Amino acid sequence: MISLDPNEPTLEERAVGAITKLRYMQFRESSSSTSTCAFRIEGIKLKHSEPLINLKKVKTADEIRSKMQEFLHGNTHVKLALIKRLQNLREKFECSAFFRKHEIIGSSLLLIYDEQTVGAWMIDFAKTCPVPDGLVLDHRSAWRVGNHEDGYLTGLDNLLQILEEC
Repeated sequence: MISLDPNEPTLEERAVGAITKLRYMQFRESSSSTSTCAFRIEGIKLKHSEPLINLKKVKTADEIRSKMQEFLHGNTHVKLALIKRLQNLREKFECSAFFRKHEIIGSSLLLIYDEQTVGAWMIDFAKTCPVPDGLVLDHRSAWRVGNHEDGYLTGLDNLLQILEEC
């Protein structure tokens, strides 16, 4: 937290020299595009370069668009293939009984391409859990205590819009 914003810790947090995990997660979400776009970029690896992993302060749609343009490197074929793949994933999720009955926390989308392949996969399901019986999620409704909405489809919708604008 201090490396991102030295003024963020409260006096109490400074006195004990610690913060709770919840507090860190709320801080991290509020300082990244999670709060504005319902997703964030964790890293980008480009051919012949070191991975870009210091993306914690990428917050706005314009900043994400800039990073996605850097990732796509002007390749319209890759952009269109990723859009098609992500639209397909979205359609499958919207029809999935599993998806309607599970909270998707901490999942990631892995986007890759090379000279022959373009792909997008949903990964990291360790924190995915079923919701209470009788509850059905749409993954677009705003989160409120107890509703288990995670914003997954909101994030995917926003990513698709940003890619379309690249």
